[in-house]
Amino acid sequence: MLKWLPLVIALVLNAAANVLMKIGAVQEKAAAPGLGPDASFVARALNFLNAATVVGIVLFAANVLVYRKALDALNVSVAYPIMVSGGLILVSLAAAGLPVLRERISLLQIAGMALIAVGVWLVARG
Repeated sequence: MLKWLPLVIALVLNAAANVLMKIGAVQEKAAAPGLGPDASFVARALNFLNAATVVGIVLFAANVLVYRKALDALNVSVAYPIMVSGGLILVSLAAAGLPVLRERISLLQIAGMALIAVGVWLVARG
């Protein structure tokens, strides 16, 4: 069971990083009209690299390190599908649950996530 822990941690880090990047994009878009067309490169870069984006980048880096550790104990043919599909499910659920993102999940998407979860289970068992 411990061999799965780094993969679970990497998965959560990756999902959190993706959500934070989206929050950073929303914040950048909200602040952009205040910059004006004559804003300097530095002002635009600082607006782009807001706190949510910077934390997202750090979490992506941490994800890479922990995922590399996960590959010590797991086959990439198992770890990668779990990482990608699990990330899709976590990010979708988080985006739907966070008011700042205002994303909706349809019944068709829920059905797709259920199929993905079954597929991940089959891959992990193999």
